[in-house]
Amino acid sequence: MNDTAEKTFLISRRTVVWSLAIMALMVVVAGGMAVYVLSDPGIQDAITLRRAALYLADVYPADLNTESIVARGREAMFGQLDRYSTYISHPEMRQRQEELTGGYHGIGVTVVSHDFGLLVMSVRENGPAAEAAVLPGDVIVRADNVSLAGLPITAASSLLRGPEGTEVRLGIYRETTDDTTTVTIRRRRIELLHIPFAGYTQDSILYIRLLDFQAGAADDVRAALDSLVTEAARPRAMILDLRGNPGGLMNEAFETANLFLEKGAFIVGTDGRSRWNEYAWYARGRQRAPQVPMAVLVDRGSASAAEIVAGALRYNDRAILVGDTTFGKGLVQGFWEFPGGDGLRLTTSRYYFAGGVFLNDFDTMLSHTGRGLVPDHIIRVDDGGRFGREIDNSLLLQRFVGLHLDDLVDAWQADSLDHVWVERFAMFAYGEGFSYESPVTAAVERFSNVVAVEQADVSLATIASRLGDRSRLLDNQLWFLYADHILDRLERAVVERHLGMYETYRRIIVPRRSDIRLAAGLLLHKDGPGQT
Repeated sequence: MNDTAEKTFLISRRTVVWSLAIMALMVVVAGGMAVYVLSDPGIQDAITLRRAALYLADVYPADLNTESIVARGREAMFGQLDRYSTYISHPEMRQRQEELTGGYHGIGVTVVSHDFGLLVMSVRENGPAAEAAVLPGDVIVRADNVSLAGLPITAASSLLRGPEGTEVRLGIYRETTDDTTTVTIRRRRIELLHIPFAGYTQDSILYIRLLDFQAGAADDVRAALDSLVTEAARPRAMILDLRGNPGGLMNEAFETANLFLEKGAFIVGTDGRSRWNEYAWYARGRQRAPQVPMAVLVDRGSASAAEIVAGALRYNDRAILVGDTTFGKGLVQGFWEFPGGDGLRLTTSRYYFAGGVFLNDFDTMLSHTGRGLVPDHIIRVDDGGRFGREIDNSLLLQRFVGLHLDDLVDAWQADSLDHVWVERFAMFAYGEGFSYESPVTAAVERFSNVVAVEQADVSLATIASRLGDRSRLLDNQLWFLYADHILDRLERAVVERHLGMYETYRRIIVPRRSDIRLAAGLLLHKDGPGQT
């Protein structure tokens, strides 16, 4: 064997030896890792559950819904955590990621569940659905030959979304004509509507209504301020309306608060279970209208990111809070996505304001709500109480407006939209089976049942009967007690259908709402300080 051949042979042999040694080492390491991983109690529990599922599928092959079993297992797992931590399905995760861009691809409608499919509550102006003449009150019964009746709202509404430029064929039922038609709508990108109204009141107060803190919200607030606060038009005061604002992204809250605070002001900090979840945010931008007095409107529906903005402005003495105590969600969630598209939303930390003010005690990450922010000036806007909420939830008012829109518009324009229309609506609601039972009536009904079952004294039965009659009479009189509230809701719906959301705020909501008037009076020093 010559020198070259011998050298090649030796190199090849060393390569084989090293390769075998590395392979043996990898086997040992892999085996050790396998032993380590399999010794983990959590892994063992998962394997046990998997084996149990296999046995169940073998013994009950035709009777079990595996997806349902897994879903119930997930519910039990997250039932040990706070209400904000949950498992997110692939469609929900995809929808969330889409909305993180500040918009979505769809047809531009807001819908709620209906017996026949999806009831259209509002139609985005200049959106694809509006261009196809879809109207509020229409019922979407079919999407591309898929019946929407009985589908969960998440699954049904997801059929309206899709890639930009694609088409969807919808079956639309319209009650006014008692007819179902088919329309084809081309999907396109719909920007999220964060601010339905921003403008001046008659007192030259800048009023901004902010619905949420999803992606793009802070940019919209900034744009509103830059266009409405100028040298030629400087407000006497500002009102930021966060009533019913459920929150959204923490960064949007920071960027919004940053618009109203001087550089270096502490906005919010987070305190987490891990040091990696501990941060502090300070204002860093150019403050808008620094000398203009400001109020923030809040209520029990103002939560999360909305509370961050309200608290940051309040604890930096930049704004007063007017309204009702906020929801009390001082917690922060993080999101994790799995390879298959599903994901998790888990509470990771709680936030605090200047002076170490927390909404949630530690560790109330496992509790539902904290204390909330108590306004400087308390006022509870009359929403019709439980009676008004049940009317709203019944969706009958929207149907009534749709059926009589032309006549209602004529009455509104002639300034003759009065209590006669409330009576007509009440008769319509009764005809549709609406029945309101107050908590008192329900309690009297239970008492009457006990009296009947126990065969109590006749005098008790007489008392129960009289109480029931009296209570039901009072329930019926609520139509008259809340007639002004119902008329206001009716007028709002008519103006929104006729002129759009912006004009509804300008003409109806802003001039009339009691909390806006109170805030305006406080800011302009027309009323003294204190609570009302």
